[in-house]
Amino acid sequence: MLFSSSKSPFSAAAAPEHIGLGCQRRERRQRWMKRIARIGGYLGSLALLAWMLQGGIEMFLENFVWNNRSLSLQRFQVRSQGVIPQHKLIQWTGLRAGDNLLAFHLAEIKRNLELSPFVAEASVERIFPETLSIHVRERKPKAQIRLLQLDGEPEADLKLTTLLLDEKGVVMSLPKQGEIPVTSLLKWQQLPEIKGASDIEYHIGNKVIDARLKSALQWVMTFRKSALKDSQEIVSIDISEKDILKVLTKDGQRILFAHANVESQLAKWMQVIEFGRQIGRRLAFLDLSISNNMPYEWVPEEAMQADKRQLRNHTPHLNHVDV
Repeated sequence: MLFSSSKSPFSAAAAPEHIGLGCQRRERRQRWMKRIARIGGYLGSLALLAWMLQGGIEMFLENFVWNNRSLSLQRFQVRSQGVIPQHKLIQWTGLRAGDNLLAFHLAEIKRNLELSPFVAEASVERIFPETLSIHVRERKPKAQIRLLQLDGEPEADLKLTTLLLDEKGVVMSLPKQGEIPVTSLLKWQQLPEIKGASDIEYHIGNKVIDARLKSALQWVMTFRKSALKDSQEIVSIDISEKDILKVLTKDGQRILFAHANVESQLAKWMQVIEFGRQIGRRLAFLDLSISNNMPYEWVPEEAMQADKRQLRNHTPHLNHVDV
């Protein structure tokens, strides 16, 4: 009893148990190593396969797509209202004949076209094997604004700038020579001018938000749908006063309109003109902004007689061609 001690770990009874635990650990480690090696082999094989597949795809695209002459762009199919020349629309796409039909994004070509303030909406479509279809809806100017702006720095000079507005109030710059046909450019230069709008801020391609300017544009659109559009030519619309539109015609009529009920006011204007024709007088001034009264003035008879004499004395010069 005096010499008793704890059992030694190396005793015969303990040895088999501890040897069994060590073998289990070694087997477990080996299984994990084999599993890790197997997973690593799978991943390596997948990486090699992906690399070979990528190289194969690139080789396929290079040989059969990007350098495939049968997919080169050879024809543009353009549909529009015909004001913007087709060659300008094609130029704005940034593409040229011979470009690969699959080497560009349609969304980018659409954006390039719609960067022009004269293009309201554009759609682009590939038609295999060689055609790009372009469909453009153009903006149609309805009025113009002339502004004095500083041109150049540091010695800036005042320059008269003309801006165009469509029916929704989108601002457009006057096209440069060659961008549209001369006949269209001359027609746009004769559009009604909106005056009294120099204090409004304008940005090319954006809509104006001023209520007076919107009202003037709405008046123009309503007038163009009326029976007066064939007999009266509008020179300007003054919006300098808050609640009144001052309209000036080519023959010198000055007509005041309220912003609301434009159709009924145009009908009254037409009635007064017809009445003046019946009595042989020409209208000079008419105030339609007052709902229960219509102040008006006729052109003085002396002025009308002078106009008639001038017409009688005017002899047209005819160009004769001998055949």
